[in-house]
Amino acid sequence: MKSYGEFCSLSRALDVVGDRWTMLVVRELLVGPSRYSDLHKALPGIATNLLASRLRALEEAGVVAATDAPAPVSARVYSLTEWGRGLQRPLVELARWGVPLMSAGTGEDHSRGRWLVFAIMALFPEPAATQKDSDIPAVTVRIDADGDSLLLVSDPAGVRASVTSAGEPAEVIVAGSSEEVFRTLSGDRTEGPHAHVTGDADALRRFFALTSSALTARPRESI
Repeated sequence: MKSYGEFCSLSRALDVVGDRWTMLVVRELLVGPSRYSDLHKALPGIATNLLASRLRALEEAGVVAATDAPAPVSARVYSLTEWGRGLQRPLVELARWGVPLMSAGTGEDHSRGRWLVFAIMALFPEPAATQKDSDIPAVTVRIDADGDSLLLVSDPAGVRASVTSAGEPAEVIVAGSSEEVFRTLSGDRTEGPHAHVTGDADALRRFFALTSSALTARPRESI
């Protein structure tokens, strides 16, 4: 592993996670533990030998741990160590900084519904310690995007999302492409494409109250 050779905590952190693809591997493992094949599928464009190299380096650094899952999985499963999970906050803050860059739309880029789990972490900051329970609308939302289903739960503890099964019951259903769903969740009210949202009147009221508090993907020049 190459090193910047600097006695600096940022420099030494980048020695571990600064290589190309490394932080995206960490992003996938923040979404949830994954098999090698799942990681390779979720990271279009990464070469198999490069993924293996990045995982090996992260294991050696103590960021990632690998275990052999029993049947019916019968595969090596990668997950973040406790120290590795400490990367969530800085990576979410970096993603939050990059939210305005999403205003350009998908273009020719790859998209995955599961990546919205991380987008949700960036769009909805953790509630402040002084925030009242009533400030956060309580609602459960199933998101169907690009072949994946996610369950978003909003309650006084904050907003969180996880990959779930298709057809998971929820008060509100949001369906569309990742770009459309992102626009809807971010509270973007422009004329761009938005997701299809269904639910009863009260649930929809709480859902849109939640999205109005999200970090809108404004163009950089408007910031």
